[in-house]
Amino acid sequence: MSPLTKKSLFWDTDTSTIDLKKNKRYVIERILRFGDLDDYKWMRDIYSTEDLKNVILEERSDLDPKSINFWCYNFGIEESICTKKLLAKKQELFWRK
Repeated sequence: MSPLTKKSLFWDTDTSTIDLKKNKRYVIERILRFGDLDDYKWMRDIYSTEDLKNVILEERSDLDPKSINFWCYNFGIEESICTKKLLAKKQELFWRK
């Protein structure tokens, strides 16, 4: 089963409109955050390791800190790079600005 047919991954999107190349970041993020092992295997067949690493480290990524940490470890991304990414995700309280 293709992950694109799973409502648990793409509950807010008409999956028939998803282009695997144009919407690569969106698809990868959803699978990295909410997918299971079968989804991950499907994604690895479709996208390169570099594509996945780029999404993990992308500044505007929607991945939460826990997911970033997990995937950095699994892809062997240098700890200092992941730590920098995790620190960048923390937001300052708006009333302390």
